[in-house]
Amino acid sequence: MIPKAHLHKLLLDWYDSSKRDLPWRKSSEPYAVWVSEIMLQQTQVATVIPYWLTWMASFPTAKILAEADEQQVLSIWQGLGYYRRCRNLLAGAKWVSEHGIPTTLESWLEVPGVGRYTAGAISSIAQGQRSPLVDGNVERVYARLTGDHSIGKDLHSAAWVWAEQKMCSERPGDWNQALMELGAMICTPKTPKCMECPLSSVCVADSSNQSLILPRRSVAAAIKRLNHAVWVPGRNGKFGVRQIPKGQWWEGMWEFPRAETNDPFGAEQLRQIVGEGWVESFGLIRHSVTHHRITIEVSYVRTDTQSPELVWLTPTELAHLPMPAPQRRILKMILKIRSPET
Repeated sequence: MIPKAHLHKLLLDWYDSSKRDLPWRKSSEPYAVWVSEIMLQQTQVATVIPYWLTWMASFPTAKILAEADEQQVLSIWQGLGYYRRCRNLLAGAKWVSEHGIPTTLESWLEVPGVGRYTAGAISSIAQGQRSPLVDGNVERVYARLTGDHSIGKDLHSAAWVWAEQKMCSERPGDWNQALMELGAMICTPKTPKCMECPLSSVCVADSSNQSLILPRRSVAAAIKRLNHAVWVPGRNGKFGVRQIPKGQWWEGMWEFPRAETNDPFGAEQLRQIVGEGWVESFGLIRHSVTHHRITIEVSYVRTDTQSPELVWLTPTELAHLPMPAPQRRILKMILKIRSPET
């Protein structure tokens, strides 16, 4: 077994010379690290960078975020997806505003929306604590380094044990970031760069040509296909939108009236909301959410009915409203051909 100190030196030397220049790495503030870690969950770094910069310019402290309106917060977040993260961040900021910034791993776990991984990241990176973490990158690095053929929860649990055992006391934050950086840049899922890996000499998968086999994959969730219809009502220079109720995808955001097309009452529901009018089909768009594949049939409705369920806004006003990505695409589609008056 390779000595832990040697493993630390190999990886940290590589990290010091090869780490990416990321904006949140220039700050040691727990809040800045917290925001980056929440945004980076299930989202690529290149996508996160502009969102993080805009967010930090809009809400530079947890206190300022805690005082913000949810609609303003959702508007800044829109397009980043997985909106529960945004609401959790807002709820966490309100908690921190009342109780203060946590100073230990255990106290970070009391913050709404902060789990074991995020607490480990913040406390180690921003506060220098010996707190391990495991994300998808670390789990993959662990499986290949050790040759662990476990899958699912067994692999995840084993990776946490390993992360605790291999924790670097002198540079805990850099060690955690180095593990994640290695997984993101070198020990990638499909095309690992084993020839460039600083740990190749101690990697079981590399020595046994199993880098593309490990980690073993769990059975993927079955793809679920959904079909929706969206009617875009227009009248007097404005479009009609409604706020998405609690319990539905994208709750609290705004959308053009939508219904499932396999619902026999879907068209009638849309007609009741939008009212009578001239309907024009605009074609289909497709959108993915986790293992769901959604096909949306888009129609424009020119109507004189002023439905009480709708809020009527100009295109300029809609630009500042938090809307889900597919709804934003629908708006762009409509505006290319139709104005609210025609």
